[in-house]
Amino acid sequence: MTNSTQIIRRKKLRRKRRRALLRVAVLTGFLAVIAAGLRTAGDYLQISRLGREDGRIQAASTVTVTKPEERFSSQIQKDLKKSAGMSKNAEIIYENRDRYPETLLSAYLNNPEMEDFLAGYLDAGIPQSTATEGLTAQEQQQEFPLLLQWDKRWGYVSYGGSIIGLSGCGPTCLSMVLISLTGQTDQTPAQVASFSEASGYYVEGSGTAWSLMTEGASRLGLSARELSLDESVMKAALDRGEPIICTVGAGDFTTQGHFILLYDYNEEGFLVNDPNCIARSQQAWTFERLRGQIKNLWAYTSAL
Repeated sequence: MTNSTQIIRRKKLRRKRRRALLRVAVLTGFLAVIAAGLRTAGDYLQISRLGREDGRIQAASTVTVTKPEERFSSQIQKDLKKSAGMSKNAEIIYENRDRYPETLLSAYLNNPEMEDFLAGYLDAGIPQSTATEGLTAQEQQQEFPLLLQWDKRWGYVSYGGSIIGLSGCGPTCLSMVLISLTGQTDQTPAQVASFSEASGYYVEGSGTAWSLMTEGASRLGLSARELSLDESVMKAALDRGEPIICTVGAGDFTTQGHFILLYDYNEEGFLVNDPNCIARSQQAWTFERLRGQIKNLWAYTSAL
């Protein structure tokens, strides 16, 4: 069987599994509506929001994102001033630079896709305790929806001593796996982050502990196993429909530490959902490019 045939066959199997999960979710939701006897205004807000969200992601994907770099205070101030003339939001961010955490400003300079998130930060009431919205209808229908840690729906929510938008890459990756493998669309990044913090998987000063990806995942209905850093082993897991969460060090995705999701591969490389960046999620990554950055990786199946 050729590699192209394997990829097509694998995608067909995944679509079949996803449709089965969606049928259960749709039926459950339909029965709930009947029991309630009405349709809430929230349903219509969700539908109207879908169009805006799609537009935001499409617009953000046109932003130029370069390799992240470590910046100190003086460089942050210099680069903020340089970017201030690029847009109205960039100007607002620069004028209010003393009101932002330096770590957030540095993250923004490394990823200008976050501009709208920073523009809303000062009025968001930081930190928020709960997410403002759940998944869109489109996200619920996607096999592996790209969820961003700095999405305004949950990015301002507290996570340990930080917020999900800054430190929630781990819970966001695990959320994507849960939604895809179990169909539990209520397991948003905010829900998983709350579970992680309450269960002691958030480590002050370090972020999310690796044990969330194994012990924590098991408690949430997943079965996780550690993989060796081997291209054929990784592709075999993906062929079986097992998404892979990787923790990566400094390189293309981060200056320190980060979690990303590998959900498929093609002739060009592995397909990535980077919870921090749309642009990096829209390209394939070769094993040779990833190998030196991956620190550990786990493959998942549903235990439900």
